[in-house]
Amino acid sequence: MDQPQPIPSQVTENNTVRLAMDLAWRDHHHARDQTWKAVQIVAVLGAGLVTVDAQFGNPIATVAAAILVVLAAFFGILISLHHRELECRKFVHLMNCEEYLGLRRKDLIPSYEDDKIGGVMRPQTFSFWAVFNPRHGSTAIFILRMHLAIMLFAIIVLVTRLCLGPKG
Repeated sequence: MDQPQPIPSQVTENNTVRLAMDLAWRDHHHARDQTWKAVQIVAVLGAGLVTVDAQFGNPIATVAAAILVVLAAFFGILISLHHRELECRKFVHLMNCEEYLGLRRKDLIPSYEDDKIGGVMRPQTFSFWAVFNPRHGSTAIFILRMHLAIMLFAIIVLVTRLCLGPKG
């Protein structure tokens, strides 16, 4: 019936922890948005490569555009790997905050060990080579695969143009 009221300093601490959680979630979403934008930019550059090659048919123009795409995809891969590390750190932080607030319970926010279907599991770091493992299917791996695919596409377009020579 009467629940004990937390002392004012505990309420302040809980509010501070909630604010820290909110900031961590915002930081996580901002990093994820940046990661997706990097993929979009690389994809647009890849489309631009096709346009440059088709419009000019000039090996020098194609080489320049392909180098731009490959470099952008390479840096996109580095950004994705960095953001995954950030994501792992943020989720440890968030889970610690949930624990402090008493939210990490089997009936509220269960761990993966307690509930294999609905439980929360900490994201795992991975290396670039996880891209080649078909068992990895996370969004972060998908983004890395997209960067790699666009990079390989640029190399194929470049090699094709160099082998065919100038257009017409």
